[in-house]
Amino acid sequence: MLKRIFRLRKKSSYQAVFADGKNYSVKHVAIYVLKGPKRFGFIASKKVGNSVQRNRARRLMREVIRLHLSEIRNDIQIILIARPNIKGVSYVEVEKSIMNMLKKANALKRVQKL
Repeated sequence: MLKRIFRLRKKSSYQAVFADGKNYSVKHVAIYVLKGPKRFGFIASKKVGNSVQRNRARRLMREVIRLHLSEIRNDIQIILIARPNIKGVSYVEVEKSIMNMLKKANALKRVQKL
C-alpha cells in the first residue's frame, strides 16, 4: 500500500495537476506531471471496465509506483490514468510502459555513474 503522505486526496489537488500539468501517454497508461511535493493519484474510469477491472488497473499502477518510489524525483506530482487497453495486461508490461513514460517525462532521479 502506498503511504498516505504520497497520495493526492483532494479534488483541488487533482484539478491543479490537470490544469497546469504536462501530459504524456502510452498504450496502457496516461500521466499528468506537475512540480510540487512527491504525491500520486490513480484514476480508472468506467471505460476501463467493470469494478473488478478498474480496481485491478489501479492496483497495478499503485504497485509499480510503490516499488519504484525511491527512483522518482521528490519534487513532482503525478496522476496516472488507466486506459481501456490495460485490461488483461500483465504487471510486467504495465511496469515497463509506466517506467518508460516516467523516463520520457523526466520524472526519474538521475543516477550518477562512478
